[in-house]
Parts: sequence; C-alpha cells; structure tokens
Amino acid sequence: MLDVDTTGEDPAFEFARLSPGYETQTGISTEEVRGKTPQAVFGSERGAELEANYTRCVEQRAPISYREELNIAEDARIWETSLAPVIIDGDVIRIVGIARNVTDQVEREREIQTQNERLEEFTSVVSHDLRNPLSVAEGRLELIRDVCESDHIDDVAQALGRMDTLIEDMLTLAQEAEQIDETEVIGLANIVKSSWQTANTEQAVLEIETSQSVEGDRNRLQQLFENLYRNAVEHGGDGVTVSVGSMDDGFYVADTGPGIPESEREEVFEAGYSTNEDGTGFGLRIVEQIADAHGWEITVTESKGGGARFEITGVQKAE
Repeated sequence: MLDVDTTGEDPAFEFARLSPGYETQTGISTEEVRGKTPQAVFGSERGAELEANYTRCVEQRAPISYREELNIAEDARIWETSLAPVIIDGDVIRIVGIARNVTDQVEREREIQTQNERLEEFTSVVSHDLRNPLSVAEGRLELIRDVCESDHIDDVAQALGRMDTLIEDMLTLAQEAEQIDETEVIGLANIVKSSWQTANTEQAVLEIETSQSVEGDRNRLQQLFENLYRNAVEHGGDGVTVSVGSMDDGFYVADTGPGIPESEREEVFEAGYSTNEDGTGFGLRIVEQIADAHGWEITVTESKGGGARFEITGVQKAE
C-alpha cells in the first residue's frame, strides 16, 4: 500500500504498509519501508521503473496489471502485480497493490522454451542434414547394384534401411512429445480397425472388444495403436492375436505373445530399449509419450493368454 501525493508537478509515492505474505516472501518489513520512496528502497533505476507504473495507475485512475522483476531474493524475483487507485473527492490518495510471486512459473516457461528451441534444431538436423545424404547413399547403392554383383550390397541396403527407420522413429519421438491443443470424439473401434490396416500386421489376428468413444487426437491415437500392433507382431510372430477392449477408466491392448517379464516392465518404455535385434527401441517410448500428451497413464502387465497387456488409464470418455 502506497500513499500518493499529487500536489506537485508529478505524483510522489511513499510506502505505507506491506502485507505479512509479502514480508515473508521478500524479507522486507513494513518498518523498513514506511514513509520511504520506491527509489530509496529499491535504488534509483529500479525505483524509477516502479514509480512509472504507479504514475500510470494514477493517470489512468483505474486498475492496471503487469509483470515486473525485483532483485529481492533468488526465489522471489519475478512478480505479477496488480495496482488499484483509491480515489477520494476526486483525488488519488493511495494505491493498493497485489503482487504474486511467479518466479518458479516463469523459469519453467523459459526452460520449456529453451527445450522446444533445441528440439526444433534437433528435428531440423535429423530431417534434413541426415536424410539428404541417406537418400543419396540409397540412390548410389541402386546404381551399384545395376553394374556389379556383391554379397555386401544387401547388407548395405539393410543397414541404410535401418538408419531410415531410426530417423523416422526419432522424428516421431520428438513430435509426439508436444502437448495436444485440440481433441475430438473418436470411436475406438473405428480407429482400432484403421490402425490395423496401416500397420504391418502380416497374418496376425485382431479382436475388438470395445464400442466406447474417447476424447483425443486422432493422428496420435492411430500412431499409438500402430506401434502397439507392431510391438506385438515383432515379439509374438505372424500368428499372434491382438485384442483391444474397454476398461472402467480407459482401454487396453493385449496380445498372445511371449509377454514381458515383470522385472522389465518399467524399462520397456525407455528410449532405445529393445529385445529385438531389428527393433529401434523407440516404439513403446513413442506410445508412452502419446499417452502423456493426452494426460493418460500407460502400464504393462500380463494378458490372459500370457502375453503383454498394455493398459491406458485416465482416459476422458465421450458419450
């Protein structure tokens, strides 16, 4: 709370009182600042900035809000401040302010911004600087195949194909980490079928045991199912059966494959973890990130047939 003197050419301000909460967070007491100007308390430069905001409130004769930085303490540097004038007989005699410490929030925002910038740089390098020479190598390999025979050509082609798969999975991993802005009502049975058709499921069998609808991002949800299908086929073989069904607070995807040992069920969602020589180790990590982006939780347990059962919970169901 500040006293305001408008008798001079410019308004003058003196601190009158600080709230107990403000005193606790800043370490500044009312006794230390009462009757002092902002410049006397915070120094000429910072005090002048404060007085500029106070003057704006007086001139507008209305509440104002802004964000400010005060060099008070390491964990109390950035504040969301709102000011309101107290007007009596047409004169602004006092300003009442409410300041909320948002230092942690702003630092998190800045950290996320930095991470996003690094992520954009990473995806740019992966999608252009790595893919372009890889495409050249694949093209040259085909030319070599036309002019000579060698047992090594197929090995090189297989290695280049694996590199392409790794690049695709890394790009997907980066993209699926982003939060979801818009959702729609999605019928699980429909997207379960369409995902099955686009995944390389060979002779595997799909069983659908759900008719529910959920709120989600269609493209990412399709990616989730495709990755779970591929995981089932990679470990269970062409004859594996995959079933998708409803739960009270979500849905599950189960298979009849060899299952996942209990000691490894937390590790399977780590990037790079794979028990398949041809696997990239990103598939289930992508699935977890898609679930996280929706605000869902995914866990793995054992299916009725002894295989793996992935349970996605915390799902917002739609009518």
